[in-house]
Amino acid sequence: MDCVPNVKTPIQKAFISRIPPDILKNTRNLIATAKAKRLPESEDHDLKAVKLEEGGYNEVFLISPKTGSSHFNVVEPFVVRLPKGNTLLPYQVMNEVNCISMISSRCPDIPVPALYDFSSDVLGAFIAQEYVDGNPLSSSWNGYTEDEKQQVAQQIADIIVNMGEIHFDQIGSFTGDAGVLLGPTVEGSKLFKGRAKFHSRECYDIGPYKNTKDYVLACYDKEIYYYTHAPTSDIDCDLFEDKSLQDFVHQLLAKRGQLATSSVATDEPFVLVHGDFNGQNIIMQGSKVRAVLDWEFSGAYPLSELVGGVGFDVLEVIDDESEEENLKWNRMIMAMVGETARQRGWSEKLVEMLVSDGDPVVGHARMEMFPT
Repeated sequence: MDCVPNVKTPIQKAFISRIPPDILKNTRNLIATAKAKRLPESEDHDLKAVKLEEGGYNEVFLISPKTGSSHFNVVEPFVVRLPKGNTLLPYQVMNEVNCISMISSRCPDIPVPALYDFSSDVLGAFIAQEYVDGNPLSSSWNGYTEDEKQQVAQQIADIIVNMGEIHFDQIGSFTGDAGVLLGPTVEGSKLFKGRAKFHSRECYDIGPYKNTKDYVLACYDKEIYYYTHAPTSDIDCDLFEDKSLQDFVHQLLAKRGQLATSSVATDEPFVLVHGDFNGQNIIMQGSKVRAVLDWEFSGAYPLSELVGGVGFDVLEVIDDESEEENLKWNRMIMAMVGETARQRGWSEKLVEMLVSDGDPVVGHARMEMFPT
């Protein structure tokens, strides 16, 4: 696939399901009531709000018009995602919104929920999107026959290769302004333990990045700035029992200096990376993939970071049996990924980048850094 132009296209909202302002207002009131009273659901004479889940970064509510209400034939049930306090606003909302919009317009073979409305305002951020009726792959997997598992595994492999065929000319997330698609990266490692407060160009280069080396060096700059400016209450002091904080900062500075004068992989294409691609974020209807959710940490990254040596977890590992099952199908899916890429004409060099263990320098740079 040709490189996606670094030009932001208009946000693709589902026209027929655009939510009227009065419904949005009622929705906010319902959710506020549920949160204030710590209730799993809330309702008025027109709408009902039910909390579906609460993760590390979002609360998710299902909004449904009540039978016989004035809204019953106006909108179908929809989902509202509310960012929690420890998020990178406005970037995190804009990243997910722009990514879903870009996928919808440029790669319809990757199923994503329709986008209805959103706001990236710090005090009222939300994303309203299609409610995809189904179950997560992670909870559906054990109910499939072996043939169905093969079918699902191939669908996952196809999606991975599809993401690997969406190319970009820089590393970044979909947070650009002034008509530019790529902007600062949105990553979990920029949030951990108070790091979000330093997500600013005044602290370090937050992106986008022209090459992999610039990105890796910026990751080190992020950690160096954090450990030299964060309050003691944010830093996990238990990590520094064998090495002082000052010595660790000197270690980071030395490693950064070494990387600055050495070569860092620059020949990998930059492709669409989900950021949290696993069975919990895949919604199934029967044995068919219906939607890929949670694109808030997506972005354009080196090809070897698409699966990053981790592969794909079909289910949540809770015991030895589930670990064995997950490992078995992880290997099978990665074999399918390689074969699918070859069938589409990928070179062996690119296939190896895709299915390998990833670049250790890049992989380490993307993580929270602490003494080991």
